Amino acid sequence: MELEEVLERADILEYVSQYTDLEEKNGEWWGLSPFKEENTPSFSVDPEKGLFYDFSSGAGGNVISFIMEREQCNFPRALTILKNYLGVTDDAPVASTRLLSTKIAKQYKHKTAILKPSSASILPANYMERYERNPEKLKVWVNEGISEKSMERFSVRYDGFSNRIVFPIRNYNGDIINISGRTLDPDYKEKKLRKYTYFKELGTLDTLYGFSDNRADIEEKREVIIFEGSKSVMIADTWGVGNTCCLLTSHLNPQQLMFLIKLGVRVVFALDKDVDIKQDKNIEKLKRYVKIEYLYDKDNLLEPKMAPVDAGFEVWNSLYERRRALN
Repeated sequence: MELEEVLERADILEYVSQYTDLEEKNGEWWGLSPFKEENTPSFSVDPEKGLFYDFSSGAGGNVISFIMEREQCNFPRALTILKNYLGVTDDAPVASTRLLSTKIAKQYKHKTAILKPSSASILPANYMERYERNPEKLKVWVNEGISEKSMERFSVRYDGFSNRIVFPIRNYNGDIINISGRTLDPDYKEKKLRKYTYFKELGTLDTLYGFSDNRADIEEKREVIIFEGSKSVMIADTWGVGNTCCLLTSHLNPQQLMFLIKLGVRVVFALDKDVDIKQDKNIEKLKRYVKIEYLYDKDNLLEPKMAPVDAGFEVWNSLYERRRALN
């Protein structure tokens, strides 16, 4: 397989997203550098051109350049890593000539959507049984406000092989389509591991985490509270707040938009403090079809980047009771 073919198969945004969380801004995707510790996002990916640039280190280039920088390896090793990731099994030689980034950018045509269409297969209903019910390892989340009862309800387990807390991602019907894991390695930053990751290729995110578990509550209340992260859903469940789910990211995507339109209930966005839902184009579209409310922290009860449940039930309840309508 020629090098050009390998690069054409590779989605740089998808690959890089294994190592840092990215958010879209004006056609580019930004996040914290996966090469060094930082507090302000300075790492960008241009999926249309198939290129990245890290302003903190000056590194840049295509997906192979990224692998070489992150793994501190040479070109042949980076190419092998990429081919293994893509599942390329043929033994045909790859052209050894390295293409310049500019040449690759001209040849690379990104396919329609930012993320590949979902190819996730449904996993067996008993899939989580391969992981441990390990109270000692799960105590990390107990200390962070999630009850053992709620963890059992959401099938939270421990994976000794990867040293991660793991839990299933289900589609709207309740089928398991992926496994998410949260590392317990205290040195994950130094080792350049993601704190949260998916065990399978995610593809297009066509689900809302927690919806299938909380569907009855949502339909009964005719209201769905939407968080960013799965932990917020579990913390709310610990408090007895059951009409919730989450985006698994900071923005509403087109597939989730269409689902909420069809669901037809009031939507309350309870995203992290640093997210302005008025800048989300899909939320703007959604308000044409359903009533939307959102939590607004006018009294600064939350610290920057906190989720509305992170400061305890009283703060959560105060924010919820004073929620605003999005007009």
